[in-house]
Amino acid sequence: MLGNSVRLFRIAGIDVGVHVSWLVIFGLVTWSLAVGVFPTVPGLEGRAVVEYWLLGAITAILLFASVVVHELAHSLVAKSRGLEVRSITLFIFGGVSNLAGEAKKPSTEFVIAVVGPLTSFAIAAVVLAVNLAISPGARVGAVLSYLVFINVALGLFNLVPGFPLDGGRVLRAIAWNWTGSLRRGTEIAAFVGQLVAWGLLLWGFYRILAENDLFGGIWIGAIGWFLQNAAQSSLQQVLIEQRLRGARVADVVEPDTTVVAPDVSVMTLIEDYFLRGNRRAVPVVADGRLTGMVTLGDVKEVPRERWASTTVAEVMGGRDGVVSVSSRSTLQRALEALAQGDFEQVPVVDDGTLVGVVTRADIVRQIQLREALDLEGALPKPTREGAR
Repeated sequence: MLGNSVRLFRIAGIDVGVHVSWLVIFGLVTWSLAVGVFPTVPGLEGRAVVEYWLLGAITAILLFASVVVHELAHSLVAKSRGLEVRSITLFIFGGVSNLAGEAKKPSTEFVIAVVGPLTSFAIAAVVLAVNLAISPGARVGAVLSYLVFINVALGLFNLVPGFPLDGGRVLRAIAWNWTGSLRRGTEIAAFVGQLVAWGLLLWGFYRILAENDLFGGIWIGAIGWFLQNAAQSSLQQVLIEQRLRGARVADVVEPDTTVVAPDVSVMTLIEDYFLRGNRRAVPVVADGRLTGMVTLGDVKEVPRERWASTTVAEVMGGRDGVVSVSSRSTLQRALEALAQGDFEQVPVVDDGTLVGVVTRADIVRQIQLREALDLEGALPKPTREGAR
């Protein structure tokens, strides 16, 4: 899930949250409807200002619900295809489903991607049918009409081949199937996505300079900037996954069973472990059980005059649950564990026994070595003749 997000609820085993940036789009949608749309709708002219703002807020919430359903469609299809779905987060540019890993087949990628826009079109069709069937008053009719428009727009926008939008993922699935390579398919989709992003950036500048539309130009340019960065980061993520495919934590971890007790003072920790041991982090063990990790960052928050009176237990991380991996885990899983809490290192535990610690630097060095050797996946097994 994106950082600075708040969990709202859980549905079908999937956490749904909202990023703080979504408040911006909520405010903009509410404001634009209250000021520029609803006052011009036939039958709503001359109403109280507070009524327009209330209708705008209700519509923005229904837009939120539409985006959740759009992302939920992605997530449920992904789960049905065997992928783990960790969360759905709504943010300023829409929503994102946090999947653990990539699809294994281009057909799976295609179905997961295309179901989102189809869901938005289906929502628009249902809302339109309801609007026509019940002949609502001006207020409800205006809200329903806008929902039809915004869901059609949402579906069409997501079909734009700008990776990592749904349309870009559809393009990647087609290119993947054509080339037989996920990496090559991602490179093609990311290249097209960057072209789309640059087109949006140029269009945004044109709106500002030629049409004097400052707000519209900035918004379009911001979407282009977001797509540009998202395409690059998505490509980088796939390249990393390809490099690390088949690599295990055991390939990089250095066996080290050095631990510290939770009742040790910060002063002792610094003198005997950090400085003498040339370490930045040490696992914390109590009664033979791993209870946390204490890092240089943890102790830096403690005033120097309190080093002797403060214990490791008071400052260590992991008090709400230790994130660990096993030596049999993939390096990709270790990288995900590091990203889970923005850690620099995670302990390696096999069958309850501490093996050592794997750091972000360990994984980066492994990636660099594999890039230098142009190696993807596990090393090929030696033939019987080559093994002699």
